[in-house]
Amino acid sequence: MATFAFYPSKEEQRRADQLNFAVAVGASASAARVVAETLLGEPNALVGWTSVDLTSSPAVMVGGLPVGARAQSVWPNLDRGGSYLKGA
Repeated sequence: MATFAFYPSKEEQRRADQLNFAVAVGASASAARVVAETLLGEPNALVGWTSVDLTSSPAVMVGGLPVGARAQSVWPNLDRGGSYLKGA
């Protein structure tokens, strides 16, 4: 089974509790999404969120910092204030 990451696709999908990133294992992205929603205790909480298969994606962290806009297009590249994230 693969490991998938989920994050909001749009600004308005961000959660008020700031739980805006989930990781779960599943046979497919949809199966992993159900696992992540079960862990959150909220069915359909991640509907519309972007899913990324971590086995084939660029690293999400470099040296402990989130990956920014540089040399990747998989992960978000803006912070909540609209500034570019620092990255490698």
